[in-house]
Parts: sequence; structure tokens; C-alpha cells
Amino acid sequence: MTQPLSKGEILHRLASGESLRGASLVRADLAGMDLSRVDLTQANLRMTNLSYTNLSDARLTNSFLSGATLNHSNLVGANLVEASLIGAMLKGVDLSRADLSGADLTGTNLEKAIVEGAYLVGAFLTEADLTGANLSSAYVRMAQLSGCNMSDASFENADLSYSDLTGARLDGTYLVGANLTGARLSACSLAGCDLRNADLTGADLSGCNLTGAKLDGIKFANIKLADAWADWVDLSPDGIISAQGTLEEVFVGILTRPMGQIFIEGSVTNNVWAAIIAHLCEFQTNHEDYADVQLKAIHKGMNSSALYLEAESETSLAAYFGAMAEIVGKGSQQLLEKLSVANSGKNGHKPFSREAALSGASSNGASTLSFTSFPPMDDPLGLGLAVASYTETLQQTTFWNSEKGFAILTGSRQVFMEAASSESLTLRPPHHAAAGLDLIRGQFVKDIPHQ
Repeated sequence: MTQPLSKGEILHRLASGESLRGASLVRADLAGMDLSRVDLTQANLRMTNLSYTNLSDARLTNSFLSGATLNHSNLVGANLVEASLIGAMLKGVDLSRADLSGADLTGTNLEKAIVEGAYLVGAFLTEADLTGANLSSAYVRMAQLSGCNMSDASFENADLSYSDLTGARLDGTYLVGANLTGARLSACSLAGCDLRNADLTGADLSGCNLTGAKLDGIKFANIKLADAWADWVDLSPDGIISAQGTLEEVFVGILTRPMGQIFIEGSVTNNVWAAIIAHLCEFQTNHEDYADVQLKAIHKGMNSSALYLEAESETSLAAYFGAMAEIVGKGSQQLLEKLSVANSGKNGHKPFSREAALSGASSNGASTLSFTSFPPMDDPLGLGLAVASYTETLQQTTFWNSEKGFAILTGSRQVFMEAASSESLTLRPPHHAAAGLDLIRGQFVKDIPHQ
């Protein structure tokens, strides 16, 4: 068994120009030494103290540094290809332009390390601590970073394409302009992460927490977002003045489903909402093909109100609107006319593929649905209303003669069908409007500032 070299022997070799290639330096104290440009290829440096050591441009290819301490050392331009640094301490180390391709840094502590422009292609950083580290412009392609703590680190313009970051913590991480193409980020925490102008094409963000993440200008074709969530996201282009939004606004057509919206002028009373919801329940019960139509939200205002519906397809929403035409009063004729246009495909969208898409409404606006009383088990609201009585009930309210607007939006928030009871009715808020219904964003807009 080769005996470790003493510090004196190391200094003698260096002074005489001898190589340290393959040398045994286990547990040696080399702190503060100048080992720049030294060839330490395949050297055994396990548990060695290399703190504050100058290893710039040193050759450490296939070297063994497991458990070594290299805090605040200078490794600028060093060659660490396929080196083993499992569990090593690298706090504040400078690895700028170093080559760590294929190196094993599992469980290493790289807190506040400088790794700018370094090569970590195919490196193993599982469970490593990169808190506050600077990896700007680093090449971290196809690397293993699962379970890694990257909070407050900087990866500006870094290449993380096809890397595995499953379960990693990236809270507050700076990833502006980073390449995350095909990267696996499932179950990551990305709270407050700055992803502006990052490329997330084909990335997997399933189950991620994106609360407060800055997402302006990202590329996200073929991204996976199953179970991803956020209380809010930051859509500001400069990242300084916060502009809160939702994930749905960013990933339009991916997180969103087709939406149906009904806008009603004036206040709507609870008995009207109850009748409309009961009608929806009846529709779901009697039309299994369109049971995917679901109530999303109700907006109750003093000057205007709205009902929001979601479904798996525009066809289902059109079918329900066709059935609903009988009970809305004013606006039913215009609604049926626009549904017919949508059904023929003249609105620029593909015609309905289901034969019965509009079979719920006849040419005179009367529904052809069979109206029967709800059995108790089909009356979840406890209303006890017969469907045939909806019209009579609603005719006695101001709802019947109120101006109304209807819209069906695709998952990408394109208008599939739009109808209004009056040509003068504004379905989208005009410029400088104080309040209004924005059909594209799917929400009421309030207190729009003057520009």
C-alpha cells in the first residue's frame, strides 16, 4: 500500500520538477500552497485540506477528492474531468472556466462558489448545495442536479439543457436567459425564481411551485405543467416593478381549458343564480356526452355580473349554450344565430364534430330538451325546481330583460363564438375604462389606470 507523501516530500518534488501524477496525498495538509499548473492526474487527495490553495490551471483529471476541503481555493481553469469530489467542501471556491465534465460532486458544498463559465457537462451534483453560487454562462448540460439546493444562485445565460433537476430547490434563483430545453424540473420549488427570457422548450415542470416566479419572455413550447401551481406570478419585463398575474395567463392553451362566459348587465339576485345552476345540473344529468361542462366562477357586481364555465371542448360549451338559450330571455336569438355560424365553421374554427352539438335548441329558440323534475338525488342544491319552470321563474326577474353577452373561448383564448343582445354592448373593456369584462383574459377588469 502506497504511503501518503508528507508535506516536505511534496515540496521537494515540486522544487525538483517531479510529477505528482497518481501521488497519494490522503489527509495531507496543503492549505495555502501554490499548486498552480501542477499535474495531479489520478492523485489520491481524499480528506486532504486544500483550503485557500492555488490550484489554478492544475490537472486533476480522474483525481480522488472525496471528503476534501477546498474552501476559498483558486481552481480557475483547472481540469477536473471525471474527478471524484463526493462530499467535498468547496465553499467560496473559484472554479471559473474550470472543466468538471463528468465529475462526481454528489453532496458537495458549493455555497457561494464562483463557477462562472465552467463546464459541468454530464456532472453529478445530486443533493449538492449551490446556495448563492454564481454559475453564470456555465455549461451544465445533461447534468444530474436532483435534490440540489440552488436557492439564490445565479445561472444567468447558463446552459442547463436536458439536465435532471427533479426536486431541486430554486427559490430566488436567477435564471434569466438560461437554456432549460428538455430539462426535468418536476416537483421543484421555483418560488421567486427569475426565469425571464429563459428557454423552457420541452421542459418538465410537473408539480412545481412557481409562486412569485418572474416569467416574462419565456419560451415554453411542449412544456409539461401537470399539477404545477402558483398563488401568483410576476409578469413584469424588467423584474423590478412587480406585475402580478396567473399561470394561466402565461401558459395560455396549456393550463387553460375552453371557457364559456355569460355577461349580464346589472346585479343578479341569488334566486336567478340558483335557477341557472340547477339548469346546468339538469343538463349534465341528461347529456352525458357534455357532462364535462363545469361551473368555474360567478362574479356578482352592482353594475354587471358574469358566469364562467369550463369544459374539455368548445363543442360541449356550445351544446350547453344552445340548451340555455330558452332560459336567458333577451339575447337568446342572437346567441342561437352565432352558435349556428360556429356550427357551420364560418367563424374560422372547425365545425362541431358531434351531431347533437346544437340539438338542444330549435329554430324558434325553444329547447328540445326533455324537462322533468329532479329526483332528490339529482338536486344537489335542494332547489326542488322543475326545469320547465325555469323560464317562468326567470321571466319574473330583471334578468330576463337585461342586456347580455355570450362568449366561448378556446384553450388558447381565441374567440370561438361571441354574441350580444345589443350591438352597443361592450363585451371587452374600452381603453381607460374603470371596470369591464375582459373576455380574453377571462376576468373582470377593475380600476384600469389612465395611460
